[in-house]
Amino acid sequence: MKNHKKLILLLVLICLLSSTACTFGNKTERIRKKMKSYLYDKYGEEFIVDRIGARSSRGQKFYQARIYPKSIIGTSKEGDDYYYASASVNKKSFGRLGKVGDSYPLVNLKLDIEEYLMSKTKNIFGERILMKIKAHYKKREPGNKTYWGYKVKSFKKARKLIAEDPENRMIELELYAYVFDRIEDKAEKEERRKDIFEFVQYLKDESLFECLEMGVIFIDERVLADSYDKYERKVYYSDKVKKAIQGERVKLPPMKLRKEMSKELQQEINEMSEKELLANMKKIKKSKLNYKNLDKYYATHYGFIYSVGKLKEKYNSSYEKYKEKKILEHYYYKDESEVKIGKNLEYILD
Repeated sequence: MKNHKKLILLLVLICLLSSTACTFGNKTERIRKKMKSYLYDKYGEEFIVDRIGARSSRGQKFYQARIYPKSIIGTSKEGDDYYYASASVNKKSFGRLGKVGDSYPLVNLKLDIEEYLMSKTKNIFGERILMKIKAHYKKREPGNKTYWGYKVKSFKKARKLIAEDPENRMIELELYAYVFDRIEDKAEKEERRKDIFEFVQYLKDESLFECLEMGVIFIDERVLADSYDKYERKVYYSDKVKKAIQGERVKLPPMKLRKEMSKELQQEINEMSEKELLANMKKIKKSKLNYKNLDKYYATHYGFIYSVGKLKEKYNSSYEKYKEKKILEHYYYKDESEVKIGKNLEYILD
């Protein structure tokens, strides 16, 4: 009799768990359907809505999901966080769902800016370039010092709004340009300094300098060789050797591996066409354009630009220090000499 009761309790528990799972499954599909409908109406294309889960913030409960356009499936953009955003919907009483909101305008804005700038960027730096952008449209009330971020659907819309009140509206821009062409001598370094200066003047003309943080990273083009991934894994798993370079302590892969990698990759790219090099460059995911995955060992030089507006908005302690030292004028970049290009001490190829 006791075993019989235990069996009944077990069956009841299984039924309750199954009912809960089905209920959540049905709710998930309702959330997905509501979000997909909202996104299609807003952007005119179909979106994938996945990774739906419950969240809470400041006492407010809601459901959040990852979203991305269906059109990127099967392209190099698939699986790249750079092209992904989120959508959310408030959780209301009695199982009801509130309005849907999304962060895709931030993706749209940076992609619009990238497309707008790309032609000029290639004209200055060459075809072997990838850009990684983060952008926010911001505004403040007249007489107020604080800017607040707002979502806008496109760069075109943002430019129109800024033109109406340039004193109180702007785009906060973080732009990182990866140039796959190593700097090998002082003459090349000076040429690249001129390129960066020319690009900064162009951004001023386009009203994109007001709150700008920019990095131009010169990557050794040998990373575009077909065997690079194989060697990159070897570098990753190798035992690093401590070395002092220009007074700095760094950890680098063994010299034997570095020499082998340099020689083999150079031989490969010597036999590759420009078309093949560009094709391999375009396969690189934007989410991999960072210090950890690429810059650390394969950047030869860096050029960083910070506008006065960016220093004031994001790096206030530096702003105050430069102001006290009376060197803020250098951050308006009115002369080529104010563009600084530094050498990467962790660069491993030769």
